[in-house]
Amino acid sequence: MKIRIVGLAHRLGSTVIEAEAIEQHFNRDPGTIAALSGVSRLHRIAEHEDLVILSREACLDALSRAGIDRSQVTGIFTSCNPTTDYLIPSLAPLVAQKLDITHVLAINIGMGCAGGVQALQAAYNQCVVDSHNGKTSYYLVVAGDHTSRMLDKESWKTAILFSDGVSAAVVTNDERAQGGFLIEQVRSETYAGESVDVINLPNCLALGPDTKRSEILLHMRGRGVFEFGTRIAPRVKELTGFSNFDDCYIIPHQANIRMLNELIPNLGINEDQLYRDGITRIGNISGAACFLGLEDAERRGLTDSAKHILLCAFGAELQVAVAILRRG
Repeated sequence: MKIRIVGLAHRLGSTVIEAEAIEQHFNRDPGTIAALSGVSRLHRIAEHEDLVILSREACLDALSRAGIDRSQVTGIFTSCNPTTDYLIPSLAPLVAQKLDITHVLAINIGMGCAGGVQALQAAYNQCVVDSHNGKTSYYLVVAGDHTSRMLDKESWKTAILFSDGVSAAVVTNDERAQGGFLIEQVRSETYAGESVDVINLPNCLALGPDTKRSEILLHMRGRGVFEFGTRIAPRVKELTGFSNFDDCYIIPHQANIRMLNELIPNLGINEDQLYRDGITRIGNISGAACFLGLEDAERRGLTDSAKHILLCAFGAELQVAVAILRRG
């Protein structure tokens, strides 16, 4: 049984905000943002754009690159925070509608930074079941967010970090498929515990009528988030089962340049084994980050010499997710 990713594509919000503009707004010295997070610019969805439409466009590109027609799609797994125009329906059926696809599996899986890999896990697991049932399947995995909708524009903590956009992947168990990336394993877990809400988005429906808008936006307890991020290396080792990462190219969620740099000594790898260009060139794009990194790294030949490619995501809900891939 071979399950693989055969197509990747993305869309970013078209509005670009340079780090210098954010520093000027908050009266910070030039270079402050790069030193803290690594970010040089952020992408935001413009007024004339829509996350669902961007998702549709990314899906069509991914299908085209995979040589798959929309009529062959058997399901859609998405991951999205509640940043579309609706809490109900979720992103998956909305994308199905825009693709003019009906009577297919359409489920939103998880949320936050690990959500994209968890949606991949769901698609992988479904492909395994389908193979056992003698069914050939093609699933779209879509991870994206209009994150800027959740942010307090006057909060320095979040204003310097998050971008808007979406990534799409085509996953199949078709034994005739070639190329792309073979999926060897996908696993995830949550730390849970008392700090599970260290990143939280209050439900406006659960609050009183006099609630201020600032109370229903994204909240992050910065130190707690950073401490969680710097402690994930042991969990990555446990989830992958690898004793070392000598033959790996690692594409982590692009959380923060300092968190990413911590992975180098903690995983015992060289700098050229770790993808960090996402945070510097795009910003933290939540659940789409690993797929965007995979697409970019493949295009630039960064994965050519690696036996394995490791996607590693961690974030909201204290979730950690890993996917072990190899070139198909």
